Amino acid sequence: MIETTIDRENNLIIATARDTLSEADFENLSDTINDYINSTDRAPGIVLNAEDLPHWKNAAALFAHFKLVRDHQNVLPKVALVSDSTALSIMPSLVDHFVKAKVRHFPQEDMNKAVEWAETVDDYTSAIKMIDGMPADVIAYEVVGTLSSHDYKDVLTPLVEEKLKTHDKVKILAVFGDAFDGATASALWDDAWLGLGHIAAFSKLAVVSDIDWIRHGCRIFGPLIPAQLHVFDSSDLDAAKEWIKS
Repeated sequence: MIETTIDRENNLIIATARDTLSEADFENLSDTINDYINSTDRAPGIVLNAEDLPHWKNAAALFAHFKLVRDHQNVLPKVALVSDSTALSIMPSLVDHFVKAKVRHFPQEDMNKAVEWAETVDDYTSAIKMIDGMPADVIAYEVVGTLSSHDYKDVLTPLVEEKLKTHDKVKILAVFGDAFDGATASALWDDAWLGLGHIAAFSKLAVVSDIDWIRHGCRIFGPLIPAQLHVFDSSDLDAAKEWIKS
């Protein structure tokens, strides 16, 4: 069984594991993490509290555990493992080579220290990396990591509105390469609202990506956009820069 406690103020989820763990336990924990990310647009720190080494109920539970790790290891910033179990104490040194999240072990008596370490209140880092060397009417950027609502509210929307003070139209060059890890639901919503709120503000949109769902999305929604939209392969970044400048 896994019991979860959510601390929104400190951007934290505490999961306490007891006895035998089932497939549903891991699926519920995964849903809790996903719901938290989609509702807050922040990836929480995780504290996994297990006094003893838990046991999987069956093979389905084992695979559900692996799926939980696979689906979230690139998103979660910190995982604190709190346990006096010898087997669990060595786990961080084993998994540290395979997962992106920072993993650290704490004994049971240091539960408070584990919570303090796992808190990620100020860990937000923009996924927007600006591309230099563009004309004044062009906003050019690459998305690195997970695109969140913060990136629209704190970076993209203010940039568009600032450009519109001195230009009638704005051009966008957006690159989604190998470093792009996806977007939160709130980010996709804000992307739609940025487009709708400034639908007449864009003259050209260049999207550079080999990712299928991004390319398909451009083909589907492109005809609805009054601006010129061109999708380039990742290998054609230089051509995209020349096109957006013209």
